[in-house]
Amino acid sequence: MGLQVAREEELQEHVIITENLVKRFGGIVALDRVNIRIPKGKITLLIGPNGSGKTTLVNVISGFLLPEEGRVIFKGKDITRLPPHERVKLGLVRTFQIPKPFLNLTVLENVLVAAEGHPGENPYTAAVLRSKWIPFEEEAVERAFDILSWVGLYQKWEVPASDLSGGQLKLLEIARAIMKGADTIIMDEPAAGVNPTLVHELFDRIVRLSRERGVTFFIIEHRIGLVAKYVDYAYAMNMGRVIAEGPPDYVLNHPDVLESYLGG
Repeated sequence: MGLQVAREEELQEHVIITENLVKRFGGIVALDRVNIRIPKGKITLLIGPNGSGKTTLVNVISGFLLPEEGRVIFKGKDITRLPPHERVKLGLVRTFQIPKPFLNLTVLENVLVAAEGHPGENPYTAAVLRSKWIPFEEEAVERAFDILSWVGLYQKWEVPASDLSGGQLKLLEIARAIMKGADTIIMDEPAAGVNPTLVHELFDRIVRLSRERGVTFFIIEHRIGLVAKYVDYAYAMNMGRVIAEGPPDYVLNHPDVLESYLGG
């Protein structure tokens, strides 16, 4: 009974749990029984040298790769075999290192594209039941403006996405993910290509979304010195294994982590 209670508490506290994940590419073991726990409503950092298994882990969690062994648990549900779009429906969204917005659309239009369940997508309701989709659009616009306010793009709503800076594009991706219904966002190197000053603005917004809206973030990042102070928990990987976990300062100064980056 005690073990069952402990298990239930773990599922409530951690939105993502991986259990002994194994992924191979031919003779290369990219993931070697990887176990991680992503706390709900927190910001978790994943670091490691190139080839350590970070991207493979994220691809397995987000459904772009299937593991040979192990499980991925999301909100208490085994999602190991679910395709990416089914994981999105559950609230798990991944962004990529290079944002891919609709460049010719405005910031607001980019966010509205992510709105789920528009009645106008159905030819019958679009043509006959106009009263059904007009309220939906009004509510979607109101929600989109609210999200843009949270991510700091409210004043940019009429601006084409092509005119945004690198950091603003990352914020737009977050806005679209939340509009899609995400409460858990996996980000692949959000600081890549972003001016250091804007990196701090970007992570200030991420912290606010985490603290005030309860959004969970799992972030791969190489620019560790810039972002470490913003995260709650950290994992380090090398050669397909987790080699350290804990508070960011502990992980960054762990001997095995330092050795992995020095190539020892």
